[in-house]
Amino acid sequence: MLKSLTATGFSRTKGPRPNLQRLSGRTPARRGKMGRARQVVRAVLWTAAASLGAWTAVQAYHAAGPIVAGWFEIREVRVAGLRTVTRDEVLGRLQLDERATLLSVSPVQLETRVAAHPWVKQAAVRRLPLHALSVEITERRPAAVLKTPSSTFLLDDEGVVLTALAEHEHEELPVVVGVDHKRLLQGDAQLRQVAQNGIKLAGLLAQSLEGRPEIDVTDPEHAVAYVQGMRFQFGPAPLGEQWERYRAVEPVRRPGSGKGRPDIDLRFSDKVIVREREQLS
Repeated sequence: MLKSLTATGFSRTKGPRPNLQRLSGRTPARRGKMGRARQVVRAVLWTAAASLGAWTAVQAYHAAGPIVAGWFEIREVRVAGLRTVTRDEVLGRLQLDERATLLSVSPVQLETRVAAHPWVKQAAVRRLPLHALSVEITERRPAAVLKTPSSTFLLDDEGVVLTALAEHEHEELPVVVGVDHKRLLQGDAQLRQVAQNGIKLAGLLAQSLEGRPEIDVTDPEHAVAYVQGMRFQFGPAPLGEQWERYRAVEPVRRPGSGKGRPDIDLRFSDKVIVREREQLS
């Protein structure tokens, strides 16, 4: 009897039965849906928390704003480096609001506003604790007088127009002619370079000759300079090189040493030609 029971399988050990399909509590599809649902819930909670934090910060700012503004309110503006520009002109360029604070202003933006003044070459703005603003001005220096058929202007050494002049103002400065003042006022960089070269040439002449030079840059490649009754003609080579060539052959004929006015031609790289202008006709 026992043998027959054993043969029929009643003595089988416990364990999974290979001929039966195991049932799982959750299918892979169901687990995926639940995972996505949890992600959505987390995202919603994080968004809500962030929104609540931002709203709280805004409310705190509005509540504490007037107090913080009082701590950093601009009550003093210190201006240094003024020679021609006035303090009122600087304050007008700053355009500070009555409620401006050290935290609400941008030093870079303020520097740009002040530097827009034609006499200001550079401006540096700094915040000073707790209620002061420092403005350091570097002004442009007059270097030459630009004469045109209709008007006269004051230039700095970079060829920037500073202001219009009356007929006999700044007679101690050299004269530059042959520059279109309208294009110069419009910021023409190429023409500004031409004006700079004329001013540089005037400085070279002042190293050796007294008097007020006049520089004609109508033809930028062939500038002509007049001083002490003499005329200097320059070519496209560097002006410094040409002037050194002239100085190497000094003394040249000066007014009074001959019947004519000396004409010094420096347009050739290997020579200096001296003539008298009356003899050229």
